[in-house]
Amino acid sequence: MSELIAALNQLEKEKGIDKDVIMEAIENSLLAACKRDFGSADNVVVNMDRETGDIYVYAIKEVVDEVYDPALEISLGKAKAIDQNLNLGDTVRIEITPKDFGRIAAMHARSVIVQKIKEEERRVVYDHFYCKEKDIVTGIVQRYVGKNVSINLGKADAMLTENEQVKGEVFKPTERIKLYIVEVKETNRGPRILVSRTHPDLVKRL
Repeated sequence: MSELIAALNQLEKEKGIDKDVIMEAIENSLLAACKRDFGSADNVVVNMDRETGDIYVYAIKEVVDEVYDPALEISLGKAKAIDQNLNLGDTVRIEITPKDFGRIAAMHARSVIVQKIKEEERRVVYDHFYCKEKDIVTGIVQRYVGKNVSINLGKADAMLTENEQVKGEVFKPTERIKLYIVEVKETNRGPRILVSRTHPDLVKRL
């Protein structure tokens, strides 16, 4: 798993994605997988070693006189064998890492990293265009989608809706046109950029 740490260090350096944020997301993803695949109770925790990247699963058990639920409780005798200082009512972490957990962990780590990279890339694009809100940009006409026009703005696409077009204007693919960015909205699929050719501020500046 040290390869994972190396990959996270590189991500942090290149894309500015906090390593701890990804590790926490990996832990949460694995915890959800544990509960789904192994039917684990709410006393299960997943820990990722911040130095080595090794991942362990623990059950938090209460030290009791008589064990009624082995998933949640441990006898005083067994607890003392782990740590002499444990007493009744204390809690103890017992490692219950499944045998093939490394494979599962690697799979989840990969999907979490891919997801985080996508989120970060969407955030960068959103920030880029959010700064250009209420400003004029140049876009390249891609194609008509019904009566709307798909526009490439470089880092993202925008849709020039029929309502925001000047009546009688017809565009050809690859044509460069000036647009006013009315609004930039954050969505799960990336920023939604509303552009206009009729906005008074565009007309005024042109």
